Amino acid sequence: MVRAHRNISFAAADSFDAVLREGAVVTVDGKETRELRNQITQLTRPCERCVFLPGRGHDVFAQVAETLWVIAGRNDVPWLTRYLRRAPRYSDDGGQTWRGGYGPRLRSWATGIDQISNWRDLLTADRNGRRTVGILFDPDRDFVVSRDIPCNNWLSWLIRDGKLHLNVAIRSNDAVWGFSGVNAFEWSVLQEMMAHWVGAKVGDATFFATSYHIYADYYERASKVVQRFHDVTPYDFGIASSPFSTPWAAFDFTLKDWFDAEAAIFVNPNDLLSERPAMRDPFLASALRLVRLKWGAETWSEDRLAAELAALPEDDFATAAYDFFSRKLPRLLDSIPQPGIAAFFQACRAVDSVGDAIRLRAAIKSLHARKNASYAHSWKRRGERISVLPNIARKVDRLQAFADGGLILKGESLVDTAVDLYVYAVKYRLYLAEQMNANTSLLPKGASHPFSDHDQNFDCLVNLATFGQGLPELGSCIDSISSLFERMWPAAEAAAPIAARQNMAADLSLAAEHLIGHLKKSDPRGFAAFIAQELTQ
Repeated sequence: MVRAHRNISFAAADSFDAVLREGAVVTVDGKETRELRNQITQLTRPCERCVFLPGRGHDVFAQVAETLWVIAGRNDVPWLTRYLRRAPRYSDDGGQTWRGGYGPRLRSWATGIDQISNWRDLLTADRNGRRTVGILFDPDRDFVVSRDIPCNNWLSWLIRDGKLHLNVAIRSNDAVWGFSGVNAFEWSVLQEMMAHWVGAKVGDATFFATSYHIYADYYERASKVVQRFHDVTPYDFGIASSPFSTPWAAFDFTLKDWFDAEAAIFVNPNDLLSERPAMRDPFLASALRLVRLKWGAETWSEDRLAAELAALPEDDFATAAYDFFSRKLPRLLDSIPQPGIAAFFQACRAVDSVGDAIRLRAAIKSLHARKNASYAHSWKRRGERISVLPNIARKVDRLQAFADGGLILKGESLVDTAVDLYVYAVKYRLYLAEQMNANTSLLPKGASHPFSDHDQNFDCLVNLATFGQGLPELGSCIDSISSLFERMWPAAEAAAPIAARQNMAADLSLAAEHLIGHLKKSDPRGFAAFIAQELTQ
């Protein structure tokens, strides 16, 4: 199955969730992983390349540095280590080179073949051709024991309808540090460059991973990323990547100039970037401004850093810089002069405060609408005592069975049971409200009748829920629900006043809401699975 996503942020959050929920446990080289086999991920806007995932801990400076280092054909580890501290651990020669580095294999394969140059020639000569293929795995060199066997093995280019599409085949893809760490970023840059050189627009980027996995050390972090993702990126606020514009004939010269400028910045980041070839390309210039911030921030004051950030052109690298530095200096986000960047972080703050509740409400509404469409009025067909309350009783009894002995029905998780109970409690409140002759204060004036037949009435009550945690112990939450229900059904049997039954139903609804809040905190993966399932129906 192809998982198609707008950009890398959405793809990473979704794939982390998929691996944690569906991945098989596989131990490789003594390390436990969760693994999906034959994962296919498509990015429809690969140039939206910067990762914006709360809790991910990514480093845009390392992404930029490694990408340009690869495209320049380099594999000298000491330079890369300035940006990527763990680089030496993948070296076979004591931290001098990466024997499997992509750079030399791209730009000087075997007898010196520049694959990038040949790709450009092939795509220019035949825009409908299917022979533009690149190889990074070398059977002559890579059937050995090594710390560095290329993970990305094969690239294929195709122009269709004026768009340049890229396919990448990967033998082993670490979801956290490979795919979302650098792979999607580096190939998107090369794809944009190649599209510019052959006069095409950037198309899809599709990744075929034989083993797509997360190491056990990062299960918790990946789970938190899934939970905290805002479902928004700066690209939703008009932010874009600064375009690449250097012609092929000037590329190697301009790229060398970029590395010369980077060397000067590394020594003295206080010097302003002068007019030079690399600064005439918007993308390369933005990348230089970014690395200047990295080295400058080591000695600059917070006020100086804020001023430097404020002076940046509004693009995704500037946004990523704000994101990176605000992890330690959150006040940097208080007065951002770039309007699109400010709007993005303002939206993130708003979603942070209610984001989980928003997604949870949406998932519960989806569940109710789907079941309501399938089962219609069956839940209340024979009335309160024969249909409505027995549906609630089944959920209460399942919760009590879990509290008493840890029993869970096959195919129905504790999260499922808690959500179902909440749904039935809300519907019961609507059912009782429609038994009253006068309009109820439960819903806005003019609400559609019968109240329990209409999704919008259900949604109205769900919108009021905060799903805050109730009693501190799960068993206490369940005991409270059981105690409430033991008062409810006798009241219905005795035909107690509807107002009294309505109050009991409201109390049960709130208790179920608190139980959901408790489980949301104690079982984040369970809730991630529930939300993902409902919101992708």
